[in-house]
Amino acid sequence: MMQFAGIISDANNLASQLKTLLIVGVLGCMYLVSVAVIWGQTKSVLKAAIAALGGAVVMALVVNMSSLRDKVGEDIKGSGSSSAHAPAQVVDRLNTPKDAS
Repeated sequence: MMQFAGIISDANNLASQLKTLLIVGVLGCMYLVSVAVIWGQTKSVLKAAIAALGGAVVMALVVNMSSLRDKVGEDIKGSGSSSAHAPAQVVDRLNTPKDAS
């Protein structure tokens, strides 16, 4: 039974390392290739810099995906106080009568 626990632990570690490799390796290569393609097509430093900045934002979002997911979940749940939520009203516009003008 202890051997199975060791095998599961090793498999989890391998999966974690593979995920890191894919995120860093594949995403990093895609980042470099996209900036190189923009530079090659336009020969513009400004457009290449904008592509690099946009790629950096995408990479930051992907790398911090789990913490962003948790933060959004906490924001949706709220702090638990009922005064923090605004009242909402649902309006059905499909069945409202038309003006007779």
